[in-house]
This record gives sequence, structure tokens and C-alpha cells, in this order.
Amino acid sequence: MKTLKHVKVATIFFLALSFIFPVTLIAQESIMVIMPRHEMDLKGIWEKQTAEFEQQTGIQVELIQMSWDEVADKVLTDLAAGGGSYDVIEFDNGWVAKFVAADWVEPLNSFASQDYINSLLPGLVSTFSRGDDVLGIPWNNDTRFFFYNTAHLEKAGIDAPPKTWAEMIEQAKVLKERGVCEYPTAQYWEQGWALANSIAFYLYSFGGDYFNAEGKITINQSPAIDALQFMVDMLTTNALAHPSSITLSQEAVGDLFYRGSTTFFIQGPPGTFNYANDATKSNIVGQVGVASWLPAQSPEFQATLTLPEAFAIPKTSKNKEAAWKFIEFMISKEKDKERALEIGSLPLFTDLYTDEELLKLYPYWKQFGAQSAVARALPQVEWYDELVQQAIVSVQGALLGSKSVQEAADEIADFLEGKPVDGKTLVR
Repeated sequence: MKTLKHVKVATIFFLALSFIFPVTLIAQESIMVIMPRHEMDLKGIWEKQTAEFEQQTGIQVELIQMSWDEVADKVLTDLAAGGGSYDVIEFDNGWVAKFVAADWVEPLNSFASQDYINSLLPGLVSTFSRGDDVLGIPWNNDTRFFFYNTAHLEKAGIDAPPKTWAEMIEQAKVLKERGVCEYPTAQYWEQGWALANSIAFYLYSFGGDYFNAEGKITINQSPAIDALQFMVDMLTTNALAHPSSITLSQEAVGDLFYRGSTTFFIQGPPGTFNYANDATKSNIVGQVGVASWLPAQSPEFQATLTLPEAFAIPKTSKNKEAAWKFIEFMISKEKDKERALEIGSLPLFTDLYTDEELLKLYPYWKQFGAQSAVARALPQVEWYDELVQQAIVSVQGALLGSKSVQEAADEIADFLEGKPVDGKTLVR
């Protein structure tokens, strides 16, 4: 057994040697990763898998997970200031045009094999590619779906969920009259990026948009104006939406659905079905249906949002090799399947959609496929984040009743035209 005296002698001897033969200590390799917390990851699976990566590679990861809005603010601010803070960043589908124009992210073709790229869903890869350059590897196949409470409809004597907004209003009346549900839906309309997603969905569902294919501004004209008016009416005239919607996040809307407080989850993330059938988190186990369609002003305007997110490596990262190792580990077929099994997230790899274990667990992916056929992305413009900031302020003003729908739409149109709105001007 070593005594304290022996330890002291050994220590002095080592220190003496270090003066004669300087030793360069090798610091542990580390990377900084910033990403939003997955909407339905209530189990912390991303943290668990990151810890496994650290254990297997010896690379230390500082994993920063916040709300999407907080992550967006940090990433965009850092990159605009010259970057250097992060090695792996959130790369949202709405940022592609902006990031390409600013030349902010590293092409990943030199890191990823073609076989690896080809194994991922082509639509997701193409979203984050420009020309021959793959700029991001998708980490979240975030297409939104229409869910409903089958028990509520049965109690109300309703055979099937609505295909049009008019049908939803009629069903809402029945649900209320029969005491099944006071507010058939809740909306994530707090003043954040999720509200912008919701605006895009309702515009699409009425056949509208901010501008047409020729670039002409249409947000303050019909049918776009009709979509915005419908959003306001959901809180007032037809009382479809829970009155607290203007303060709710996506997670809070999901929680109301899981509690059985609402009947329709109009734009729910793919993990909704999984969590709604988890007895530790939900009061509606066995009561969740997935439609093969989405409500719209008329069936030809059916649309759902596809909001994929990717990992990218900033050109300013000093640890690109380690950053790629993290991406390759986390976005592997093995880890992707594990997340699908644990939290019901939609796979990123094509082969997993024919995986027998997953199909047995998630037979409703057939309905997901039908809704995905009408999926649409957010507007692809370099200045989408600036548009978001104006749209959510103007539209929430209409939702709160402080301005008319036409006034809110005209503000957005003026902003798009480059006119000053509340001291802000869109710079393209």
C-alpha cells in the first residue's frame, strides 16, 4: 500500500521531470451543439443519445436545447456577427435561401458518403441542398397532421371528422350542444414563430398566400384575407378555438388535447399519436384518430405544413470533423429507429417506412401518408425571418381585437412593399 510519503515523493519527481521534459497535455476534444428541444421529446432521448456518443467517441458535447425561438435568436445573431460560437447548429427549412446567400454553412458532401445521403428521404435532403451541395442533414421530419378524439365524435353522434371548415363549425355546434366539448380546438397563437406557421397553414387551406407565383403581394386580398378573418372568427364568432390560444405554445395545445379538453388537434406533430396513447401522459388512450385528409375551405385547398429541420456545420467551426462525427452518429438509422420507437417521431431514413416492427407499432402511418401527399413548405425567401416578425405582430393584433383583419393584412403588405411599418422596413 502506498503511503502519503510515497505519493508526495512521486509528485515531486514528476514535477521535476516536467521542467526538464515539458509535457504537452492533450485537451479532450469538444464541440458545442445548439438545437431546439423536440416538441414531443418528453423522455429526454436526445440527451440520452448524446451521452452515448460522448461515451463511444470520447468527444465532449455541450448540448444546448431551448425553445425554437430562443435557438433561432442565438443562431442568427451569432452567424450575423461572424459566427464561431457553435460547431453544429439548427438549420431550419425557412432559412435555406438566407443561409445560402450569406454563405454561412459548410457543404457536407466531403464528409458524407453518397450511400448515406441516398439512404435519407430524398425530399428532406433536397430541402437542405442547393445545386450539388448538401448543406444540412435532417434531424426532424416535422410534418404536421390532423388528429381527432374519436370518443368525442361518438358521444356527439358524428360519423367522421370534418373535411371543410364549414363542417368543422357545424360539428363544433353539436359538440357544444351535447356537452361533449366547450372548445373543439386550441391553437398555438402566442407571439412566436409557431404563430407564423399557423398563419401559413390557414392561408394555404383557403387557397391563399403572402404573394403569388409572380411575386405579386396577395396577403391583403381574398382569399388570404378570408383565411385571416377565419382565424379571428375561431376566437369570436364561432368560438371554435380555446380563448387562451393567443398565449399557448405548441406543447400547451398538445397537452389540452391529451387531457381530453379539445376534440381536434389540427396541426399536431407526428409524435402526437404516440403520446396520446401513453397512459402516463394522457387521459385519452385509445381515443385518438388520424384522418386521411385535412380540413380546408374546400377539399382542393387541403394542405399541411412540412417543417423539417436539419443539422448544419457553420463555416466558422474549428471542429468540423468532430461536428460531423456527432451528426453521423445521431442521424444514423439505428438512432433514428430508436427515436421512432420511443417518441413516435417520423423516420428520416427511407427503409424505416417498411420496417415491420415500426409498422406494427404505427399502422396509422398509412393516414400520415395520405396527408403528406398535400404537404407544403413555408415561403422560401431570404428574408422569411423578417416577414415572420412582422406577420406575427400584425396578426396577433387582429386576434386580440386591437386592429381589424384588413388593417393587419395591409400592414404586412406595406412591409413587403418596403414601406416603413412601426419604424421597421424590410431590406431585401
